[in-house]
Amino acid sequence: MRKILLSVLCIVMTACSFTNHEKLEPLHIGFIGDYSKFERIETKDGLKSFRYASDQVKSGFYNKIIIDPVEFYPAEVPSEQLSTELFAKTKAYINKNLVEVAALSLEVVEKPQAGALRLTPRISAINISPGDIKVRELIPVGSLIALGKAAAGYRYENVDIYMEFKATDSMDGDFIGGSVKQGKAGEISGFNEVVTFEHIKPLLDIWIKDAKRVFKQLKQFNENKQQ
Repeated sequence: MRKILLSVLCIVMTACSFTNHEKLEPLHIGFIGDYSKFERIETKDGLKSFRYASDQVKSGFYNKIIIDPVEFYPAEVPSEQLSTELFAKTKAYINKNLVEVAALSLEVVEKPQAGALRLTPRISAINISPGDIKVRELIPVGSLIALGKAAAGYRYENVDIYMEFKATDSMDGDFIGGSVKQGKAGEISGFNEVVTFEHIKPLLDIWIKDAKRVFKQLKQFNENKQQ
């Protein structure tokens, strides 16, 4: 029994190491290209992000923004659990809310012009991964049942989302900043459950609030420049 408990604890430790998103995961990035200048930051909501902002961004030069429609990168990959309808709802929700929160701090424009940055958001993956063993399952009998369910495909699974936001100068296209986000959206009961928009909406709302703070900071950079 002791050996079984030690094995379970090893599994838990391994699972945690793969779900805390402390490092950029090569399998789910690539749109931005060069991530050498990105640094991990802790946002106010407690989630981890990776960001880079050039001196030009911080100088307060940008007071306008063009927001490209969000798409999947490199492509949408529907499955029995991830439907094209889910993808469409996700994109529509992000597009609508990004524009709304950006407009609170910056002038949203459609054409390239001086003082306008272009923000291009991409969803690099909506991924389903094995769920962690919860604390309530770490008892001898419960552990055995949990491991048995995992092997049979009945344990819950995590729904993870990966996004990239690329910022460029709207006039010359130079890369001036970006953000990479990796987060756990929700849980599903097993491989037969279909992921719905309600599973991922809470995480999208957190990221949109974070974007709102970033847009507000850009406005503050511009105001500081004018003083």
